[in-house]
Amino acid sequence: MFRPCSSRRRLIASVLLLSAPLSAPALADEPPPAEKPVSFMADVAPILVRNCIACHNPKKPESKYVMTSFAKLAKGGKVGEDITLEPGKPDESYLVELIRHDGDPRMPYKQDPLPAAEVALIEKWVSEGGKYDGESPDEDWTFLLRRTRKVEVPEAYPVAVPITAVAVTPDGSKVEASGYHEVTAWNVADGALAGRLRGLPERTYDVAFSKDGKWMATAGGDPGLYGLAKLYALEPGAEPKFVRDMAEAQDAVFAVAFSPDGAKVAAAGADRVLRVYDTAKGDLLLQIEDHADWILDVAFSPDGKLLATASRDKSSKVFDVEKKESLVTFPGHAQPVYSVLFAPDGKAVVSAGGDNQVRIWTIDGEAKEARKIGGFGGAVFAIALSPDGQALAGAGADKMVRLFNFADGKALRTIEGHKDWVYSVAFSPDGKLVASGSWDGEVRLSNFEDAKPLQSFLAAPGYKPPGDQAAR
Repeated sequence: MFRPCSSRRRLIASVLLLSAPLSAPALADEPPPAEKPVSFMADVAPILVRNCIACHNPKKPESKYVMTSFAKLAKGGKVGEDITLEPGKPDESYLVELIRHDGDPRMPYKQDPLPAAEVALIEKWVSEGGKYDGESPDEDWTFLLRRTRKVEVPEAYPVAVPITAVAVTPDGSKVEASGYHEVTAWNVADGALAGRLRGLPERTYDVAFSKDGKWMATAGGDPGLYGLAKLYALEPGAEPKFVRDMAEAQDAVFAVAFSPDGAKVAAAGADRVLRVYDTAKGDLLLQIEDHADWILDVAFSPDGKLLATASRDKSSKVFDVEKKESLVTFPGHAQPVYSVLFAPDGKAVVSAGGDNQVRIWTIDGEAKEARKIGGFGGAVFAIALSPDGQALAGAGADKMVRLFNFADGKALRTIEGHKDWVYSVAFSPDGKLVASGSWDGEVRLSNFEDAKPLQSFLAAPGYKPPGDQAAR
């Protein structure tokens, strides 16, 4: 995605090359350097991820063939021996036969054939014994590949990236924003870059802090390929300290949330699985798959006993954390539901969706709509409740952040200025600040009381927009 290369860097590289001493020619009787064996993880695995895993994974095992563990990849598909790996014998390996250009059926199915060089590389790997150089033949090697893949995050972004997550730090001094394989921190006071937390998946979709200020969690992924939630410990004046990975999946993780006491952390995403972990120990406490499509948001009730979800399957649900069961389902939006939270008293759920509405519905016995908040000019992608529970912020496709009195739904004021869809919104811990992020990469910090702008910047470190005087 990023190619941080400038004419100055190219010039430096050429000068170094020209000034380097010339090597002595190789002696005629010197043997050529030994050819490096083909590595499954370094050479073969990336080819399979790009071309095969989307159709041959545990969730979508075409021809009953799962390729995400080496043991299953070697064993075969629906007939058990139809698609096999014969170490040292590429011509007898059905896996190789199918990727050759004359394969029948040729794979990838109904797509362009693999380049001849990639086919030859896989054939060579099989010829050399078809060895697996991961940790265990039964592990999900796609996860290992993603975990160990090194990504160079550019010091200066060549483009702005969509802001799919914003959150104000517990002390109120910084706003965290999603970046490219990182989360960036910006000073509330002056909008200056304050820190960069790297080592994350390509996109971050959610950032959450525990109320006690001890924990931070992120949710993200490489769309269609990999998803991961990450947990960090927070200490005053220090960078977030990585603790552990959570909710590793074959597609993006979209949401994370802490229980009010910080003892539990929930995560959910495109695999439709809701997971709850013990924050301190890391134990998996709950795992439920009850939605028919992606889970886009998750929220704890004020007492921490319930969880609400928002899903692309056009429903919102409430789950009992202790009993590990689904309680009620609300289908009132009849469109994808993007964001969810609990009312301050915990007796109702607030959800927002593609029907341009925020709906408040009860959870006692059955899900019944109590009232709704409208006035949006498009889908509502994000909602947030002020710390005192008195105000609701909603943002979405109409490029605005709208503020309402939560008790009666009365419109308070509108925050304008974004030029693209607003995907994320958050209050500061004291409720005086509203942070919002849009698809064009802009973060805006606004005063809650009068909706006046405080700071506005592109959350892309080092990026200079075309025409920017500083770039000339």
